Amino acid sequence: MEHHIISLGAGTQSTDLLLRGLRGEFDVIPSHAIFSDTGNEPKGVYKYLEWLQRFVQEEFHFTIDVVSTGNIFKDALAYVTGESKSSEGIPYYTKNRVTGKKGIIRRQCTGDYKIRPVRRHIRKVLPKAKRVSLWLGISYDEMQRMKQANVKWITHRFPLIEKRLRRIDCITNFRAYQLPVPVRSSCVVCPYHSDRYWLWIYENEPDSFEAAITLDETIRNYPGINDECYLHRTCRPIKEVIVDLIKGKALASKQLDMFPELIEECEGVCGV
Repeated sequence: MEHHIISLGAGTQSTDLLLRGLRGEFDVIPSHAIFSDTGNEPKGVYKYLEWLQRFVQEEFHFTIDVVSTGNIFKDALAYVTGESKSSEGIPYYTKNRVTGKKGIIRRQCTGDYKIRPVRRHIRKVLPKAKRVSLWLGISYDEMQRMKQANVKWITHRFPLIEKRLRRIDCITNFRAYQLPVPVRSSCVVCPYHSDRYWLWIYENEPDSFEAAITLDETIRNYPGINDECYLHRTCRPIKEVIVDLIKGKALASKQLDMFPELIEECEGVCGV
């Protein structure tokens, strides 16, 4: 028997995937949806998740399982300050103190905080499962993100791609059913943010942005790394970068939008 489970990020694509699946738009209806909480999503994601949990319970008598392996932000601070011996595995950008050469640290956070917690929970609720089809919320316009699982008992499935549904189709579907559209799902301190997303955090969640500044300033002397570490790809302090972004937005309001619409978000699959 093959079990069908959704890896839920509570962002646009994975939430649309869940709702379509529960409405029976695919060949089978998923039995479980699992949200792996890194403890560092934007506040809007948690608020939306609470609404979504109530909605699917009332409409479909379906329960979303929430799991966690820790708070990635707190774990990151604890490692830098020496309170923890385990690295959180965030892929910080690096800059050599002498030559200025830039690089990036190997990413481990997705596996530790997203992939493995979901797999452990599947083993917990379905201990005898030998075949699991894990549905991932990747849309047709993001096909390059498709990857198969590195374990034999899990097969990744991409139903949105099967139906050739793009992110805009997901948004249109929310509006067609008069449902709220999710905010973007991604850890606040993720170095892969676009400039537009950093600006969004600054403008909409000042507490979250202050937390990002705290981590950004703390990781300059990251344990085991001789180079300086940064959250932003330019290897500049994030609080300096945001000043330029604010100026750029003011200029863009008189010209063309300098921040094209984004399609990237974590959805829990940034490293599958």
